[in-house]
Amino acid sequence: MSIGNVAGALSPSFRPPRLLEYLRALHCLAAIAQHGSAVKAAAAIHLSQPAITRAIAELEKFTALQLFERTTKGMVPTSCGAQLAQRAQFLQQQLEKGVLDASAVTPATDRHASAHRFASAVSPSSLRALAAVALWPSETLAAQHLGLTQPAVHRALKSLEHLAGMTLMQKSPRGTRLTQAGEALLRRVKLAIAEASAMEADIAHWHGHMRGRIVIGALPLSVTMILPKVLSQLFATQPEVEVTVIDGTYESLLQKLLYADVDVILGAMRVHSIHPELHQTLLFEDELAVVVRQGHPCLERGTNTLQQLMEWPWVWPLEATPANQALEQIFSEQEIQAPSARLRATSPSMTRALVLQSDYCALMSRGEALAEQGLGAICMVPVKLPDTVRPIGMVRRAMGQPSPDLQLLLNLLQSYTHQAH
Repeated sequence: MSIGNVAGALSPSFRPPRLLEYLRALHCLAAIAQHGSAVKAAAAIHLSQPAITRAIAELEKFTALQLFERTTKGMVPTSCGAQLAQRAQFLQQQLEKGVLDASAVTPATDRHASAHRFASAVSPSSLRALAAVALWPSETLAAQHLGLTQPAVHRALKSLEHLAGMTLMQKSPRGTRLTQAGEALLRRVKLAIAEASAMEADIAHWHGHMRGRIVIGALPLSVTMILPKVLSQLFATQPEVEVTVIDGTYESLLQKLLYADVDVILGAMRVHSIHPELHQTLLFEDELAVVVRQGHPCLERGTNTLQQLMEWPWVWPLEATPANQALEQIFSEQEIQAPSARLRATSPSMTRALVLQSDYCALMSRGEALAEQGLGAICMVPVKLPDTVRPIGMVRRAMGQPSPDLQLLLNLLQSYTHQAH
């Protein structure tokens, strides 16, 4: 796979992992790992011992792995079995939390399901249907993308609502939309499905393959300085890994990260506290610079102060971003009337295009500006921007363990930035 396979936008797509079909077997796997035998697991999860034994045999056939050592004293998970059991337990916990989160935003008069019963009884078809109808808010469209009939999707959704004991969807002339409870359940369902995908990546890794799909949320400024080189390293050794890179505001990407639509966010870190289920890692520090096109009139005049740049228009960062706050603070401290912020852009490519094709001034990370200047199209204006050093890092979900492909990317990011800075 080459750098050209990286997508620039996240199109609505849903590829449920095949392992999701073995949801009941994963429930059995976690129970045996916890209780030490099929007999004890059967009593704990209210299934017969033969049913549990068959489920594990089917799972071992699908994975082509031995998941347990059978002894006279019981069943001991192998190293692969133990890791899959840990992920299966996390998947189960997300489904249980989904019902609890949904119950918290549902009137107490409604009948709510037992979280444990829901997690152990929900069907793969119901989970797929919920995720699909959230992407395509119509049972007909969701059915088309799942390769099913509309009645089959309808039955799966009704089964889900009955099991949860809550109204999860509302129909309107425009289609089907999730209620507040449905949105709360959806987030946990998507996290559970993502964990099943991570399990498939584990299985492929144990069989000598690195497979998986990583979605990176890229914030403006600094990311293009490191990401292309890191992805080239990744693809050079792991050609089967798929990567999608999307950009957006911090808030929109954070929402996608919490819903498992994005695996990691790269860019300027926020110093305020973040969601308790997320974790930030510092990669390096970078500062901001003012850039213009080559041949810009300000360069011919030897401009070296912000005041001298006020006669030209600016492309401003989005409001509430660290770059915008830093720029506003600089103008305030230097007692300069800030230029009009009539034009704002979050896309680095759009900002670059505006600078190259006009007399706009804009902000760019110093590292990126140096690289662009080396190509001869964009020039840094020798203007000092004090106190604009920003921490650049990555944000990922703190819950569970990253899949092997995602962990490799995280390691490459840390290794590259450590060597480069």
